[in-house]
Amino acid sequence: PLAVGSMLAYAEWELLTVFAAVLGPAEAATWAVLGFVWDVFESTTEAFGDAGEVRVSYQLGKGRPQLARLSSYKSMFMGLAMSIVMSTIFLSLTNVLPEFLTTDQTIQDMLRMLFPMIALGNVTMSVGMVCWALVGAQLRYPLATAIATLCSFGITLPLGATFTIVLNYDLKGLTFAVIAGYVMTAMLLSTVLLMSDWEKLSERIREKVLADTVDEDSSSSDDSSSSSSSSSSSEGEEDDLQDKQLGGPLATKDVLANFDANSNMEDGGITHKKSEETDVSSVKAMHQAVQEDPNVSSPDRIINRVVTWWG
Repeated sequence: PLAVGSMLAYAEWELLTVFAAVLGPAEAATWAVLGFVWDVFESTTEAFGDAGEVRVSYQLGKGRPQLARLSSYKSMFMGLAMSIVMSTIFLSLTNVLPEFLTTDQTIQDMLRMLFPMIALGNVTMSVGMVCWALVGAQLRYPLATAIATLCSFGITLPLGATFTIVLNYDLKGLTFAVIAGYVMTAMLLSTVLLMSDWEKLSERIREKVLADTVDEDSSSSDDSSSSSSSSSSSEGEEDDLQDKQLGGPLATKDVLANFDANSNMEDGGITHKKSEETDVSSVKAMHQAVQEDPNVSSPDRIINRVVTWWG
C-alpha cells in the first residue's frame, strides 16, 4: 500500500501537469514551479505525520489505547497549527517569493495570483497527510491508501480535466480541483480516526507483535538446531575420514586384534621362559641333593653329573 500510494501521488501531479500544458506553455511552467512549493509544504507536514505515527503505534503496541488516541488528536492539532503558521508566512511573502523562483514576469504574475489558493490548500493537505499517517499507525494502510486514491482519481483528476480541457479555465480551476481533493481526503480520514475502536485496534496490534515474536523465536531455534546438526555431521565426517585413513573400521578392529594377540604371545613367552628357568633350577637342586647323598652309588653320581652338565 505504501508503494502504491506514493506512485499514485506522483502520477496525480504529473497528470495535472499535462492538464496545465493544455492551457499553454506559460501555464505548464507555472504549474511546474508550484510543484516545488508544494514539496516544501509536504516536507513540513510529513514530519508531524511521521512523528505522530511513531507515537500512536508505540502506544497501541504497549496496550495503551487511550494514550494512542490522545497522541493522534495532538498530532492532528499540531499539524493544523503548523500549516496555518506556514500559510501565514507564505502569504506574507507573496510579493517576494515569485522573484526568487523565476525571472519571467508572466510566470511571476501567475504565481502571485495562485499563492492565496495554495496557502488554503496547504492547510487541508496538512490535515489529510497527518490523518493518513495516523490511520497507517493503526495498521490500516490499505484503507488510508484506498481513501486517498479514491479522492485523487474520483475528485481531483476529473475536476482538473473538466476545468482545463472542457471549460478551458486558467490555473485557478486546476488549483481548486487539488484543494477539493485534499478537503475530501482530510474529511474522510478524520472521520475514520474519530470512529476508530482504539481498544480493539490495540489488541490486534499486540497479537500481531506476539505472533511475530513467536515466529522469530522459532526461526532462531531452528537455526540453532540446524547448526548443531551440521556440527555433529561434520564430526561424523571427520571420524569417517580417519577411518578411511586407517583402512576403515574393520581394519581398525584387525589392528586391535593383532595387538591383543601379540600381547598374549609375549605374555605367554615370558611365562614359558619363567617355567623353564624354574624347571632347570629344580633339576639342579635335585642333582645336588643326589650327589651329596652317601647312599647313592658312584655310577648314579656320574650319571647325575652328566645330566646336570647337559642341562
